[in-house]
Amino acid sequence: MEEKMVRTQVYLPRDIYEQLKERADKEGLTMASQIREALAQYVVESKEEDKEPVLTKDDPIWDMIGMGKSDITDGSYNHDKYIYARDWDLDDEEA
Repeated sequence: MEEKMVRTQVYLPRDIYEQLKERADKEGLTMASQIREALAQYVVESKEEDKEPVLTKDDPIWDMIGMGKSDITDGSYNHDKYIYARDWDLDDEEA
């Protein structure tokens, strides 16, 4: 069963119109099908961007668990150093 379409009208910049027309002629596509395809892709990508980030088991953030029980006394200042195991010389950056 074919999906029911809703008619709409859109104004395009001349250069986009020309590119769509050229591609349509070259590849045997309609301009409408190209626009539908681009909009469908845009909607899918927008939904993906709206999703909350997912923590994985290997995310270094989990290494923070138990950090308060360690001898680390500067964790609030050098958290990246301890979480991501990067040996930055943070004192030089302040100078």
